[in-house]
Amino acid sequence: MPFCPSTPAPSAVACGITAHAFVEAPLSQIGGLRDGSGPEGSPRLPPRFLRHCDEQTVVAVHAVLMAIAALPPDRRDCTRHGVVAASCQAGRLATAASLAKLRTEGAVAVSPHIVPQCSLHSVAGGVSVALGMHGPNVGIGGGPDALAEGLFTAISVLQSGDLDATWLVVSDWAEEPTLNTMGGVLGDPTCRGLAVFLEPSAAAPLGLTVHVPTGPTGPRASETHDPLGDFARAVAMCATGGALTSWMVECPWAAEIRLTRRTGHAAQPTIRREAA
Repeated sequence: MPFCPSTPAPSAVACGITAHAFVEAPLSQIGGLRDGSGPEGSPRLPPRFLRHCDEQTVVAVHAVLMAIAALPPDRRDCTRHGVVAASCQAGRLATAASLAKLRTEGAVAVSPHIVPQCSLHSVAGGVSVALGMHGPNVGIGGGPDALAEGLFTAISVLQSGDLDATWLVVSDWAEEPTLNTMGGVLGDPTCRGLAVFLEPSAAAPLGLTVHVPTGPTGPRASETHDPLGDFARAVAMCATGGALTSWMVECPWAAEIRLTRRTGHAAQPTIRREAA
């Protein structure tokens, strides 16, 4: 999926980004995040809620907790929020290990948690249930175009007008894990999650717009091998008042989603967490 700096053409503002947070952790340290303890000001999760969750769900939930903690106290209630989770290859590690056990030990060795924790909707469902959201929770993508598909869907869900806000959570592995014949992971790959808090507000410091070309489109720009990393860096730079003020995601179906820093807004802190 191509990413390129862009100067936005006039377009209706679809929504604003009020808060965001980025979490990344190597596989060896994700176990320490499963206790679910977030920063001060974030909601407390049910005990052992993340115990059986996929690694991408764990980092996604922590990213949302950190973004919530950055909001004013009177805006942390998630009841009327929805969540769209755009994952890439979520559930692959546990599924591979289960298939290996199935071959050697039979069905009795396969955990019943595989189905609820390793489906496309598991990340969105985990975030929604953990934080008591009553809006829709939807899993989008699953492959290399997950970011564009998630952005487009999250903006569409928010435009329904039935929600106070929508969370977009994007997750992946920085490098796709390599597995051995028994489904075990070789090395210590890093799992990442980005949470952005979307509101239908012109007062938000960052804006997202959707632009659909009306005429023929030219060739797509060179594809990036790190969509999530590039987008996370673009959000951080635009939010903190860096040199970058706009960014564009070119969708596979010819739409463009543009991120811009709105003039007149003070720089916002970027919340980032790396497992110790």
